[in-house]
Amino acid sequence: MNRTTRNFLGLPDVPEDNARFVILPIPFEATTSCMKGTAKGPESILFASRYLELYDEELDTEPFTAGIKTLPAVIPDCKGLKMTAKISRAAEEYFKKNKTVIGLGGEHTVSLGLFDACRKKHPDINVLCFDAHGDLRDKYEGTKFSHACVSRRIAESGCRLFSAGIRSVCSEEKEFLQNNKQVKIFWAYRMAGKKWGTAFNKTLPSGTYYITFDVDFLDPSVMPDTGTPEPGGFQWHETIDFLKNFIMRSDVRIAGFDVVELSPSKRFTHSSFLAAKLIYKIIGFISSGR
Repeated sequence: MNRTTRNFLGLPDVPEDNARFVILPIPFEATTSCMKGTAKGPESILFASRYLELYDEELDTEPFTAGIKTLPAVIPDCKGLKMTAKISRAAEEYFKKNKTVIGLGGEHTVSLGLFDACRKKHPDINVLCFDAHGDLRDKYEGTKFSHACVSRRIAESGCRLFSAGIRSVCSEEKEFLQNNKQVKIFWAYRMAGKKWGTAFNKTLPSGTYYITFDVDFLDPSVMPDTGTPEPGGFQWHETIDFLKNFIMRSDVRIAGFDVVELSPSKRFTHSSFLAAKLIYKIIGFISSGR
């Protein structure tokens, strides 16, 4: 197959009716801390994805055959609540059509719009978050719509939130956790050096999930291109092993997911290739599972 387009995997465009998965690039950046550059994340992921092999040796299949359509990017011409609403509108119709929506960030706040659109279709949605940071502040640098507040806004919706890999929080976030029963944290220091995937999987209830994956969940040794790296992160195989076992559970459905906070140092990096492969692996697990 000649892969020459800017679509995910460089695939030729497919009719919407033939696509189980829709890719929504969201090159939005307004509140990032430390290193900037997440606005370039979606383009870098799409570019890197062209060099992935389409065959998955673990699943013995070509997951792209389930149908993947890359949508036009959401133009970041506003911020805060307005941008959240714009992202939600862009994604809502696809959730309604039972497509699996995949958001490419962009900073972590893009998850709020995607989550909002998903919850309109699935009011009982659970959220599974992979992140180094709690993101549970009420406000950060004067705004409630900061990358440091994403999980707080999700928790306030009343949905159950399960966060894994957390290894950086402030005292405000710790206090919030003490008074909130909707949020379950799997601290990195309790996961490290153990077969955490099995224990974590057993903790997660059955139901429909939205997954948000901040790439700083991974250790900086494998994912250096992110704005706020934290030591003590996780490796590729243990992460993929968990995702496979969780996503392919018969009592779990994934309505959508995002990969955010990639801050590429150039158009193609090994980090952007890793992010693209992560997305393709998740697509494979979903299409091979329930």
